[in-house]
Amino acid sequence: MAAADASRSEARPAGDRPAPRFFEDLSEGERLPSLSVTLSESDIVGFAAAYDPQPFHVDPEQASESIFGGLVASGIHTLAACTKLVVDGQNGLVVLSGLGLDSVSFSAPVMAGDRLTIDAWWADLKRSSSKPDRGFARLNCRIRNQDGVIVADFAYRYLIAGRPG
Repeated sequence: MAAADASRSEARPAGDRPAPRFFEDLSEGERLPSLSVTLSESDIVGFAAAYDPQPFHVDPEQASESIFGGLVASGIHTLAACTKLVVDGQNGLVVLSGLGLDSVSFSAPVMAGDRLTIDAWWADLKRSSSKPDRGFARLNCRIRNQDGVIVADFAYRYLIAGRPG
């Protein structure tokens, strides 16, 4: 899916890796760089055909008669496209595991051609009491379209590696 394609997003190319960052490098409220991605009609149809084949995701004609008035991206597609931006924006953070996705809400449709920008900030940083070589963190995320309209809010929960040694 081209949603993760660097030619359509500001995301870092896959081979360009920054120095590792660890739990100790995070601070409460720290923001990730604000990165963007544009979802084209072919991106939306391709993703939906494989994973969420609702008529308003895969058929422009039927979508024009839907409550959306046109083709819209699947919410799962929106999350997947923005996850790539989040990973790139973490700037080398050593994530041991994703632990969950919380409080997902979609407040406006993502239409073909929309440019999505993610605003993300760290919260609830807590070192593990049973394994002090790691910590827990929540990354709050808000996605806006090119008009500044909020299209989604959600939060990732992560297990982050502590600095070795």
